[in-house]
Amino acid sequence: MDGLKEYLTRKDFVSSSEVRWCPGCGDYAVLNAVQNVLPQLGIPKEKYVFVSGIGCSSRFPYYLDTYGFHSIHGRAPTLATGIKVANPELSVWVVTGDGDGLSIGGNHLVHALRRNLDLNIILFNNKIYGLTKGQYSPTSEKGQVTKTSPYGVIDEPINPLRIALASEATFLGRVVDTDPKHIAEVLRAGAEHRGATFVEVLQTCVIFNKKGWADISERASREDRLLYLEQGKPLIFGEKRNKGIMLRGTNPVVVTIGEQGVTASDLVVHDMYREDSVYAAMLAKMEYPAYPMPVGVFRAVKKPVYEDELEEQIKQVTALKGRRNLQALLRGSEYWTVSGNGSSIKRSSTVGSPEREESQVMDEQVHALLKSTDPLTASLKTKIGRIFYDYDYKRSKMLSPRDSIATAIANFKSARLECILVGDTKRLYGMLSERDIIQNVVLTSIDRDRMPISAIMRPVYEIMDESNSLGDVINILSISGHRHVPVRLKDGGFGLVTVRQILSFIHDTVQQVVKQEEELQ
Repeated sequence: MDGLKEYLTRKDFVSSSEVRWCPGCGDYAVLNAVQNVLPQLGIPKEKYVFVSGIGCSSRFPYYLDTYGFHSIHGRAPTLATGIKVANPELSVWVVTGDGDGLSIGGNHLVHALRRNLDLNIILFNNKIYGLTKGQYSPTSEKGQVTKTSPYGVIDEPINPLRIALASEATFLGRVVDTDPKHIAEVLRAGAEHRGATFVEVLQTCVIFNKKGWADISERASREDRLLYLEQGKPLIFGEKRNKGIMLRGTNPVVVTIGEQGVTASDLVVHDMYREDSVYAAMLAKMEYPAYPMPVGVFRAVKKPVYEDELEEQIKQVTALKGRRNLQALLRGSEYWTVSGNGSSIKRSSTVGSPEREESQVMDEQVHALLKSTDPLTASLKTKIGRIFYDYDYKRSKMLSPRDSIATAIANFKSARLECILVGDTKRLYGMLSERDIIQNVVLTSIDRDRMPISAIMRPVYEIMDESNSLGDVINILSISGHRHVPVRLKDGGFGLVTVRQILSFIHDTVQQVVKQEEELQ
């Protein structure tokens, strides 16, 4: 993956869509920073997904040449959760605003953070509803006059970082839209963190709230009004670097170095790795003009990641109870049979008592079959490694997700392939079958020479090991509806077991049984 850092550039993440934000909007700086950061992370381009809700910031997925989802108001964290759980290898980003993320989407944001999914959440805070033309938002200042508060806002504003901290976010950051270099630094640190990343962008709406952050964001004054957090260094700020933060009891106070005997050693030293949240909460509460506004990384702690724990739980339950039957789950233990054009309605049950699910009964029947001495039934125990090597395994082919669709078509033709694996020796990203080519290329106007395989490949349903049985493979094929199952090889890399190979093996087994019976006669 390290080679991708040289291969990908900012241009690879610039889409063909016209950027349609107002001239001077702070969103441009964040977009530029993200486009600069993505190629530095060593992640394949096809592994990025950006999910947004509703608002000016939520146009983000259109302006990045990655996978994206422009969802509905406030629901971006829920969709991002589903995407990450379904495919943990993806780098999933959520782009939201103070209205979208903290009003209608506040509850979803809280739960995404507390679960500690490996998501990168960027919240644009301009303290106004910009897209809908200037109504007050959850972060609007008390007394602020807007179209929906003509006599001033009377609500207490929400502090986004304090909400994220209360939700146990493991990475907290804040940046200002007028400092693009710092934006890139914090976003990269967040992207490299495993767990829920939350970065607040103090962003100016030049149309409806132009003075929202003017006190701290203007270049002439920001050195004296912003506190840049640096790990392991004292909390120093000011154009002359002579002001700092020290504690009196539990309260932070602004002091001047050199006055009243204060030295740099008296100042609070920034530690973003502190396990407890007390220090980060103190920083999040500091606001201008009483204090300089802290920006940078507030907190970066390690905790178990949700999708890892979920995957481990599934493995443990599967090992304990066996692989479940999807159709049995959908049908349940009871169902109704309607016949005779509706004249007969009969309640049916496949089990003797509600406690025993149909899937449990089916599992018992499968285990009973495997105890059978019948040669054909017993063959279900055969390890798929044997089928892979004995039945034309050389027809497996691996291509890179960046290879063109034209390259894939050429390989289908020259090697008489049914399916192509997409990935490398260490990681499998997906599969591409003849059916995928017909549906996505032959019947469309897609540019097969320029479009990469990743644009039309199917995600992998499940990867089997050589030690898995033929019965396991047949079960996966029946559940997924696929005709091919990828196999992780003992010697490294991946191969394919196909329906054709399985049918060939079954045919040979039947022939062998018939021959043995004839010899006995």
